[in-house]
Amino acid sequence: MILFFVLTQLFVTYDLSTTLFFKENKLELEETSRDFSRYVNLEHLDRLSEVIHIDGVPMRITHIYSEYPDYDWVEARDEGITCVDDVSRVALVYMRHYELYGDSQSLEKAKNALKFVLYMEEEDGQFYNFIYSDHSINKEGRTSKKSFNFWAVRGLRALCYGYRVFNIIDSTYAKELREKIKPTFNQINGFLKYYGEYDFFDGVKIPKWLIVGGDRTAEVILALLDYYTVHPDDEIKVMIEKLADGLIQFQMSDSNSQLYGMHYSWRNIWHAWGNPQGQALARAARILNNSSYLESAEREADNFYLFLLSRNFLNSVELHSDEEPIIKVFPQISYGIRPMVSGLIELSKASEDERYAKLAGLVASWLRGNNQASRIMYDVKTGRGYDGINNKEEINRNSGAESTIEALMAIMEIAVNPISITYFHYDLSETNEEENYSVYRDVSGKEIRIGWDKRLKEWSIFEN
Repeated sequence: MILFFVLTQLFVTYDLSTTLFFKENKLELEETSRDFSRYVNLEHLDRLSEVIHIDGVPMRITHIYSEYPDYDWVEARDEGITCVDDVSRVALVYMRHYELYGDSQSLEKAKNALKFVLYMEEEDGQFYNFIYSDHSINKEGRTSKKSFNFWAVRGLRALCYGYRVFNIIDSTYAKELREKIKPTFNQINGFLKYYGEYDFFDGVKIPKWLIVGGDRTAEVILALLDYYTVHPDDEIKVMIEKLADGLIQFQMSDSNSQLYGMHYSWRNIWHAWGNPQGQALARAARILNNSSYLESAEREADNFYLFLLSRNFLNSVELHSDEEPIIKVFPQISYGIRPMVSGLIELSKASEDERYAKLAGLVASWLRGNNQASRIMYDVKTGRGYDGINNKEEINRNSGAESTIEALMAIMEIAVNPISITYFHYDLSETNEEENYSVYRDVSGKEIRIGWDKRLKEWSIFEN
């Protein structure tokens, strides 16, 4: 449950949109224009990318690493120069940028990125991940060999997103994408044949039909939902429903725990990075009109997400049946923040409850310095997303593909939401880990407090 007090309504109608400048290590807001795209700088992402030609086909790839201070390309040793895992998400960024801002160049970049993803898929619906500098495929590497591993589900997500976007503007290309999507259904059904069966790990009951874990399963649900909105097939709906049922069951159910509502990532572990279960369930609730999906997403946001905010975020939580949870604080990365932002934005739409949009803004403010190190993690002047917070004193100033992609995805979502962008500019003024609360304030002194109510034994949000 959540106790939500609103003493003074804090909705602020912003003069859409803004010019940004830096002051005292924080991203600040100056209301001078009506262009929200000023929050979104694709310059560094473009710099990480290049168009290559394989068999005469132009493909957009993104180099994996970029190191301080020159930010030149750096190859992943023994793996390759680019991978499906990153290029798939780059395609999502460019397609989302096109959807929000109508940028035809972003659409073309997305299409060329999708061509690389298509090239890396095999006829059976499995994917390779890396290519080398000579553009040959790394077929033997542990993180690259043909499989339906984490890079494959992200490849599927990109193809399904592309199917939805291009179905409106280029039906021929959309049909090409659809034909490459269909073989993946056999891969998914290979997991779903275990529907109703369970494994157990250190006291955690695990639905055996999940796509390895909750995190990958959520990516597949998001992919299938995009496909389903274009092609509402009953078989696809059943697949979504079974996978979503698995996510609901793979969730911390002890209402007396401060971890209540936490969606496990894998086995007995929650990790911040790549954990979009809330987003997947909220979107499924909206598209399939299923209240149980919405309740599961709300359970996480109303409890576990507030726990994370009260602690100024975490890296991971590992549960054991005979001991206290093992909580790891660092490192923290934008890939751990963005899924929360996307999930809360999606939940605000599904529930029509603006408090989730407020929370999305607060979570995203990690990028502007509301974090353990009090350092900017997304530089709007350069478009760089920095690679992580190592500890309270040090950040990783490298700016690779993943960090930049995830920062941009988060920023794009809150930049077009007037409630979220308002709370994005609240400053974190206090965090008390022992008492489990955090306090954020805006420039006028208005305050929002997120904390654990010891008397009621539940999380609360208090505004004045």
